[in-house]
Amino acid sequence: MKQQTSAAPETGNKGKQQHYEGRVIYVGIDVHKKDWQVAAFYEGITLGNHRMGAGAEGVITHLRKRYPGASFKCVYESCGWGFELQRKLSAAGLECIVVNAADVPGSNKEKSNKTDKTDAERLARHHGAGLLKAIHVPDEQLQKHRNLIRFRKRVVADLGRSKNRLKSILKYQGIEIPRQFDNSSWSNNFLEWVSREAQKDQDLTDILLLMLEEIRALKSLLLNVNRKVRALTRHERYQKMIERLMSIPGVGEITAITFLLEVGDIRRFKRFDQLNSMVGFYPDSHSSGETNRHTGISNRSNKYLRSMLIESSWQLIRHDMEMNDMYQELKKRMKGTEAIVRIARKLLRKMRAMLLTDTAYELNIAA
Repeated sequence: MKQQTSAAPETGNKGKQQHYEGRVIYVGIDVHKKDWQVAAFYEGITLGNHRMGAGAEGVITHLRKRYPGASFKCVYESCGWGFELQRKLSAAGLECIVVNAADVPGSNKEKSNKTDKTDAERLARHHGAGLLKAIHVPDEQLQKHRNLIRFRKRVVADLGRSKNRLKSILKYQGIEIPRQFDNSSWSNNFLEWVSREAQKDQDLTDILLLMLEEIRALKSLLLNVNRKVRALTRHERYQKMIERLMSIPGVGEITAITFLLEVGDIRRFKRFDQLNSMVGFYPDSHSSGETNRHTGISNRSNKYLRSMLIESSWQLIRHDMEMNDMYQELKKRMKGTEAIVRIARKLLRKMRAMLLTDTAYELNIAA
């Protein structure tokens, strides 16, 4: 494969081995499925910018052969290829961080003329300048367990979409759903009623029965996934912490295990603000001169946690009168949906404290 280079220090003395003892070289890696772009940066100079086949071993061999004796600080953007590259580079003695692509600075020119070569060089250059902040890399076991709870969320979403499609076609065809079935609960009796309706019209039989088949398959899959999740909650790594979190009204097994798997080690957040930023309960604001405008909670959030904690907060204010009083006071100066976000933030703070101190929730039922 043809290599692309953008610097000349290593080609100025052909046949003479360069040595980089005691030097730190910053390496930006633009990761793709079949090949990677690897840029090396040192003291304001791009030493090389090469394209090579995908694989950590190739990157390690390339860097050590081309820059013998150097220390390396590598970086790549978080992507669909996960953290395997970071783990392999770290195991080989090459320091490596992973960053959120949205946090990588770039000039208008770089964004307008975006190529793999400029992306890799930009990563290396900004890493060398200390402008990049690493995201947390979970341990392998936690990452594998996390896949199960995220798969459950996708199955729930698929089931919801399938139900909406079926109701939509019934409405479109003028088939009125009986009052006892016209709710969010999809009982077997309702599915049987749809099956009987399908038999009444030969032209609708196939589509309605196929849609019913999809819903039943997804319900069965979700039931199986829930069994696996319940088994995971009994894992020795999570069981005690789940018991603590489930002492909170409104927090069940799914919410508790999701919180633990998405957050990881709670001690990695030195301050509550760091955890709050990760979950996404902090407000966005735009300030210019004398104008200061708040735009509600941030668009950046953990999509698996934020909505789940808000749902738990609705249940919490029904059982904890202290939290209910706080919610009612907040409603006097803002909408209910905005007030519940503040309750959810309070809940998040309590969950962090409970895990750090290994204590259960103290329910205040007094009015």
